[in-house]
Amino acid sequence: MSAICGIFYLDGRPVAPETMDGMLKAMDYWGPDGSGVWRDGPVGMGHLLLYSTPESVGDNLPRTSSSGNQVLTAHARIDNREELFRRLGIPAPERQKMPDSALILQAYEKWGQACPEYLIGDWCFGIWDKNRQTLFLARDHHGNTGIYYFQNTRFFAFSSCMKGLFALPDVPCEPNPLRIAQLLVSWPEHGEPTAYQGIKRLPPAHMMIITKDTIAKRQYWHLENTPPLLLGSDQDYVDAFMEIYTEAVRCRMRSLRPVGVTLSGGLDSGSVAAIAAREMGLMGNRLPAFSSVPLYDVTDMAFPNRFGDESPFIEATARHAGNIDVTYIRAADVSPVRAIERALELHDDLVPAAANQYWIISLMQKAQAQGFGAILTGQGGNATISWRAPGHLAALARYGQWISLCRELIATKAEKQRPLWRLIAGRIVKPLFLDPLVERFHRLRSYPEPWARYSAINREFARELSITERMRQAGHDPKFGTIVDQRKDRFIIIRPGRSAIGFLWQETGAGFGLDVRDPTQDKRVMEFCLSIPDNQFVRDGRDRWLIRRAMKDLMPAFVLDEARRGQQAADIGRRLQTSYGETDAVMQSLEHSELAGRYLDLPLMRRILEKARHHLDPQITSDLVLIFFRGLMVGLFLLRFDRTSE
Repeated sequence: MSAICGIFYLDGRPVAPETMDGMLKAMDYWGPDGSGVWRDGPVGMGHLLLYSTPESVGDNLPRTSSSGNQVLTAHARIDNREELFRRLGIPAPERQKMPDSALILQAYEKWGQACPEYLIGDWCFGIWDKNRQTLFLARDHHGNTGIYYFQNTRFFAFSSCMKGLFALPDVPCEPNPLRIAQLLVSWPEHGEPTAYQGIKRLPPAHMMIITKDTIAKRQYWHLENTPPLLLGSDQDYVDAFMEIYTEAVRCRMRSLRPVGVTLSGGLDSGSVAAIAAREMGLMGNRLPAFSSVPLYDVTDMAFPNRFGDESPFIEATARHAGNIDVTYIRAADVSPVRAIERALELHDDLVPAAANQYWIISLMQKAQAQGFGAILTGQGGNATISWRAPGHLAALARYGQWISLCRELIATKAEKQRPLWRLIAGRIVKPLFLDPLVERFHRLRSYPEPWARYSAINREFARELSITERMRQAGHDPKFGTIVDQRKDRFIIIRPGRSAIGFLWQETGAGFGLDVRDPTQDKRVMEFCLSIPDNQFVRDGRDRWLIRRAMKDLMPAFVLDEARRGQQAADIGRRLQTSYGETDAVMQSLEHSELAGRYLDLPLMRRILEKARHHLDPQITSDLVLIFFRGLMVGLFLLRFDRTSE
């Protein structure tokens, strides 16, 4: 989806041609279809072009406004084009071939720095305003694109990927201990910090205004301010949801080259695929899908509430749609270690799902080889379309809704086949009374750190950073307990900046010439799902009630009625065993590294590795995913800075 970069010398020196050339060269794989540079005195902006929509063909960026007063560089797909055409008064003959970048520039000319509020889609851009002598940067609502930046007293630089910044000799390359610790303890905080000191990421739904004297940043959209939505009936909620969700899928199918989907056995990607297949069918076309399935037997590798082989559910969804062609990804040629190394090359940063990289890399390779231009995913669905409302029973009890509580308890008992006392103890007493008491006890007495059971972090390093105290001050629960306030819980999970998953997929896709798009993170979908009552997500003992009802004609009951969830990377242990020598070699390098030893609990990682070498079960598989491979990714990242291991 293209890339942007730029530099503003605050001390007034002119931008040299080689400065912009160096930034673009460092990230040239983002733009296989062309590049452009604009310079004027102390300001320079660059663009790398990937043809991702029909309108992007022949686009020429950076783009100068008709008045000559503004210059734009943009990495964008605008999804509300028709609305903007009307608002901006653009004549019909000009609309069909108008690139999205021209729409953004006209939006800025009309609304100025308020223009991000009117744009829907995946986008980020930079505008140099000659009249105001300001550099204006903005990023989309949920952060499915990215802007990294660095500033000191002499210059401000930005780029779609960190490689563009590292091309500048004055940008430091030093690890950021706090961000590394956050990843190791599964603290989801992806707003501004990166794994490098001094390099930051513009948070989602934010803009920046840079002048030679000041740098200001502000948030232009607040998801939490979405007003409640009350409709007349349950069916009204389904109808309204399907109208919004269908449009979110449909608008992301606008592509110059073929569009495919990722398809798992669950409801999120399954619903995206079902809607996309219906849209394809209306045009007489078939929908290609890419599905990760195990290479090895995963019997007894998943906990009882999970399933490791999703292929039966994938097949059921494909058969029900009737026009989905599935390509199964078994990733036999990509080892976990090599996939993590490739991910580090693509991101220059740490990613949470280290153990999933082998199938992600393999899937991207396959889609690129088959000539695809865009891939739809459903990665953000857990917090939006398929929200489980885990604290619903406790919320009913807290607010004295006794009739509803009794009805839901009886229905949940029948649905889950669990004793009533166990439901009351686990879903009401524990979150309302036991968890708060335990938390107070832990604060008063010395007690094992709550993250110790799932993290490869060195305990001394964590204590030096006061990581547990920082978590609590920031409102993060390291025990991942149930939150009774369901709207607050939904917002915590979905809020812009909590997860970088959208932009991580964009960065990965860029390495393979692909544009990755997620309808479940559409601004309109997020607002709708946050606005409706809890009882639209859980009813009669069934969670994810909204998406189950909405998809009843588009997906098979076999998938819709499944209570378990798929477990990605269920065969990671078998893969480790077959590539043990490669993995052990990396561990030995880490064990000789002073820096890795400071950050990581290497003895713990070694114990998990040796256990997995000889025996596998659900708990060891979980430890490999949460502790070992996440620690291994951090270790490989740290080896970039430490030569003591050589």
